[in-house]
Amino acid sequence: MGQYVQRIGPIALFFGTYSHTLDDTGRLTIPSKLRDAVTAATVSAPGKPPLIFLTCGAEKCIIAYTERKIAEILVEIGEKAVNPNEVREFKRMFGGEGAMESWDKQGRIILPDALKAYAGIMKDVMIVGAIDYFEIWNAKDYQAHRDAARSIYDLIAGKVIS
Repeated sequence: MGQYVQRIGPIALFFGTYSHTLDDTGRLTIPSKLRDAVTAATVSAPGKPPLIFLTCGAEKCIIAYTERKIAEILVEIGEKAVNPNEVREFKRMFGGEGAMESWDKQGRIILPDALKAYAGIMKDVMIVGAIDYFEIWNAKDYQAHRDAARSIYDLIAGKVIS
């Protein structure tokens, strides 16, 4: 598995917060800066858009990973896990709730219904760069989460940013 991680290309970095809405058919436009980061870090067939993996986040959001990041996560699970039953359950939920998606020519993806329901996404969405992945939130939920998490950021920032 480690060799797969090395062959897949450079890592993608995701920054910024973007306010979007689902269109009438339930598609979400992925911001061009995020699409460009995925494309730059993906080794894909010519003429085909790269794939992103969508799954449930630890909070009530959808997480989007590159193919490389998925490979890294799977390696880490194998290296860190002590209980094979927990690993199987994690993989079952992580993969079973997930979907591999690519965007169309306008940069839109379809969010699977189960993931939209999990994240409470109806129309208004916040797309949040989280360095090595990005998140898709219900806009109101993200604002509440961001406000509550501010003190955690301030605490950690005081220790790592000089």
